[in-house]
Amino acid sequence: MGIAKRLVAVYLILTAAAVALLLAATPLIHDGSEEYPLWQILNWFMAAGIVIAAAANVRRWMERDPNETNAVEYLRVAFAFYGVIVLAVIFCWNWFWTLNPDSETGGAITSHLIHFPMMNMLYVIIAFGVARRLWKSADEAA
Repeated sequence: MGIAKRLVAVYLILTAAAVALLLAATPLIHDGSEEYPLWQILNWFMAAGIVIAAAANVRRWMERDPNETNAVEYLRVAFAFYGVIVLAVIFCWNWFWTLNPDSETGGAITSHLIHFPMMNMLYVIIAFGVARRLWKSADEAA
């Protein structure tokens, strides 16, 4: 089980690093067209990462002690759980919007300039957090 957790953690680290690097580099490498081919490819890997992060955070939420008196630990679990739900909703809304060829209107493109960077930053934070926790739990299981 420890090897599987580490492999999933590595996947999340790699996708989060790719998202962070591409987010920073997009203004430098984008040719000004409405197409973002690298993001179209990376979105598929992000979708899998979001499913993994959601499963890990739902499991962590279900395993928590309802009588926990440590407020910091409760907030960590709650923020991770609800954060991945927010990420999944925003990601699906944005991604499905771009998969529809008739959706790219001026208003949608403007909203993507705000929603996609926020969603990508949230993905990086959540993916790195889940990867760190999975890596540490693989050490504890060994």
